[in-house]
Amino acid sequence: MTTPLNKKFKPFLTYLPPDEYARIKKFAKKHKTTMSQVIREGIAIRMTPDSPYANGINDGIDMAVKVIKGMKASQMRFPSGASFAELVEDELFKHRYQEALNEQT
Repeated sequence: MTTPLNKKFKPFLTYLPPDEYARIKKFAKKHKTTMSQVIREGIAIRMTPDSPYANGINDGIDMAVKVIKGMKASQMRFPSGASFAELVEDELFKHRYQEALNEQT
């Protein structure tokens, strides 16, 4: 017999390290919810455009770029003409979190 829950949700299996499993279990118990709900909320936050998650990642990357650009040693130039700071900045910006909507198109 199919329950309404089975019609509403699709099953998904993942593996967690024991310490993460324990943390989620403890968090869910403390907040009187299920582990599945905690995981669904985490996924929703991660995939929501302009979320605190995405903003936090991007703010951290922006701060790292600012620090690197401000270091005198990072202004050293390679034969290509690019500075160390420019090369690192390019790599860091590749890791900026893109909004989920941009990723789906």
